[in-house]
Amino acid sequence: MINRSYKSYINLYESSYFSKDINKAIYKLGKYNKGLLYVNKIGESVQGTPILSLTIGRGSTKILIQATHHAREAITTILLLDQINYLLSLYEIDYSINNMSICNLLKYVTFVFVVLVNPDGADLVFNGGDFIPQEYKDKQYLNESLFSCWKANINGVDLNRNYPTMYPSIDSVIAPAYKSCKGPYYFSEPETYALKCLTEKYRFDGTISYHSSGEVIFWQYNQLNIERDLSIANTISKETGYNLEIEKEPVTGSGYKDWFIENYQKPGLTIEVSPYVGEKKVPIENYKDIFERNKNVPILFAQEVFYKTI
Repeated sequence: MINRSYKSYINLYESSYFSKDINKAIYKLGKYNKGLLYVNKIGESVQGTPILSLTIGRGSTKILIQATHHAREAITTILLLDQINYLLSLYEIDYSINNMSICNLLKYVTFVFVVLVNPDGADLVFNGGDFIPQEYKDKQYLNESLFSCWKANINGVDLNRNYPTMYPSIDSVIAPAYKSCKGPYYFSEPETYALKCLTEKYRFDGTISYHSSGEVIFWQYNQLNIERDLSIANTISKETGYNLEIEKEPVTGSGYKDWFIENYQKPGLTIEVSPYVGEKKVPIENYKDIFERNKNVPILFAQEVFYKTI
């Protein structure tokens, strides 16, 4: 049975049980789109919440799109769920973009979406101390005044500082904190280890990491084929209206996109979707514009990667 209507999941952005309700929505998508969309558990968070992937398509070009490495950036989880539902609705009517029908695209491309990389952190932002397990109650870094701006997981590790790169982020810290802690060792956290294993399994041809604040696209990490990756980034910049960040090499960073580009020499983007809002959640009123700018991004990115990497 194929999903026949597009709807938004933005109501979940105000959920009292965010990660639980997101996973319920994912399982429901799988239930009502059997044969087209497949749900898999790729790992668990520190607190045991399943980290789920959704796979659409059967092509040899494999694209990973993931969101909410940073806890306060969960507007991107809503965006990915809506992108998935939008893609399903286009498939139903065999809509074409750039003279390629969505049905044909899904013959050439396999999409893997991981909509909520950091469920524990997101629950902390949405509900504060209600989601702190008893064994963590005495952790000094879990300061209630910081919960609204939290980026890390429940261990106080910034997941986007937990990937090994040749030129790591220069602003990382060692001690657990609400942001910037790189962890005791690379891939120390079950959330980043799950992404590592998923990537090694699929050996993706391209990836998009969605983040929340700044309206900018980061696309560099000292890659060899800079002309190819710049061309792909320009296509997404044109679609979204977000500026491309041009950085002086060597580019530093310890995020998923940086690790992916360095290890696989394939195109990777980090997309910041909202105007800059500071250290807090993106206001819900920003979402309509975010979705309109980004709804076609997975399709356009997949087409670009397919044509430029085959």
